[in-house]
Amino acid sequence: MELGRRKVENYKRQDSRSNLSHFPLPPSAFRFPPSTLHLFLYYWLPLIAYSGLIVFQSHYPAPESIPRLPYFDKLLHIGGYSLLGLLFCRAYRSRWPIASGRSLARLAVLSAALFGLSDEIHQSFVPFRTADAWDVLADALGAALGVGFYFALLSFSDPRPASTRIDKEDAFG
Repeated sequence: MELGRRKVENYKRQDSRSNLSHFPLPPSAFRFPPSTLHLFLYYWLPLIAYSGLIVFQSHYPAPESIPRLPYFDKLLHIGGYSLLGLLFCRAYRSRWPIASGRSLARLAVLSAALFGLSDEIHQSFVPFRTADAWDVLADALGAALGVGFYFALLSFSDPRPASTRIDKEDAFG
């Protein structure tokens, strides 16, 4: 490690006296790996903030401005928890990058579903709110849809070779 540091310092000294075109190391050699703080802020903070938003929203009575369409509240649960499932999967993938897609998907859906269950239990103690088992089911379904969407995004945007990519069969099959 010390020898490598000396080589870099020697190259820097040589570079200060010469042209950059003679610099033997590519600029990427001096990039530091992402810090723990950077990983936390980029992957985990959005998950924590969104979870806090859900808890904050469920602490108050249901708004009366929601349209009174049949099962509209279930669609809201599916939409909200699809984002939560996506954020869980994204955060878990940052922490365990070599884990299989199937295990990440299961863990993300389970985490979001348990969060939904705890949110429904919390709502049972809030005045003018009720807990509903169908909401927990809608939360789990939304989390599964969000995780599926996350893996679909990865399959379209991942620059890695196809042999190392997470495919649909690995995630769900």
